[in-house]
Amino acid sequence: MPNEPANFDQARTGHGTKEWADINYNIGKGCAHGCLYCYACHIQLRLKRISSREEWLKETVKPKAIGIKTRQPGIIMYPSSHDITPFYLDQSIAALHQMLSVGNQVLIVSKPHIECVRTLVAQLARYKSQILFRFTIGALDEALVRLWEPQAPPPAERLEALDYVYAAGFGTSVSIEPMLAGVDETLRVVEAVKTHVSKTIWIGKMNRIRQRVDMSTPEITRAVESIEQQQSDKEVRRLYSFLNDNPRIRWKDSIKQIVAAGSCRNLFSDLSHCGLCDRYGVYP
Repeated sequence: MPNEPANFDQARTGHGTKEWADINYNIGKGCAHGCLYCYACHIQLRLKRISSREEWLKETVKPKAIGIKTRQPGIIMYPSSHDITPFYLDQSIAALHQMLSVGNQVLIVSKPHIECVRTLVAQLARYKSQILFRFTIGALDEALVRLWEPQAPPPAERLEALDYVYAAGFGTSVSIEPMLAGVDETLRVVEAVKTHVSKTIWIGKMNRIRQRVDMSTPEITRAVESIEQQQSDKEVRRLYSFLNDNPRIRWKDSIKQIVAAGSCRNLFSDLSHCGLCDRYGVYP
């Protein structure tokens, strides 16, 4: 019997990807999307495993990357350091078949290409109860998305992919991490996706932006400064005040830390009204 899909939303105490899953799995190195804030590219550069950001755009499949062959006790997130681009599609399906056929629950995370999503839905239909699709949509502004995620699918295509998997009966979720703008744009994304999300909408800041983003051009420098203003602690608390009562919203640790570290005292005369500290076990 397949695992119980309710486990996808169980509370976890980890940070980063550990908030979503117990195990990360990848089949390759490199990602053609070229997201400016990419943590995986940053790590590879820091460890001198690649010589430039351009090198990270060259996708390669690891030898024997065929999936996890045994049933694991928790959720497997696939992928975490690249995406399911057309290059990786066939190998991704093979790896997913391997993981799902032995009973694993898999969280499929992507900035989705609609042609890849159609193939995934067709190929993985028998494992529907073991899968949750979580699509990243950081903004709806096409120019903004193209700036930060230059080779990734535009927001309209990601919304189409979300509608497609939802209509096919798969579990769906959305990640607004990183937010590519501020409060107003994030609220627009929530409004646009809410009717096609069966599980949760996760929201998080753009982390370590000055470490990970190449600020060698004036345009990117201005974009970084804009993000820092739009995602200041004050603006994060404002966003939280708008969405905290929405039962589908989940906050990534970058948000929880700001709100739970005493900042929410500015919004609530009694901290117990907020409930975030008790909910996540994070106290000022």
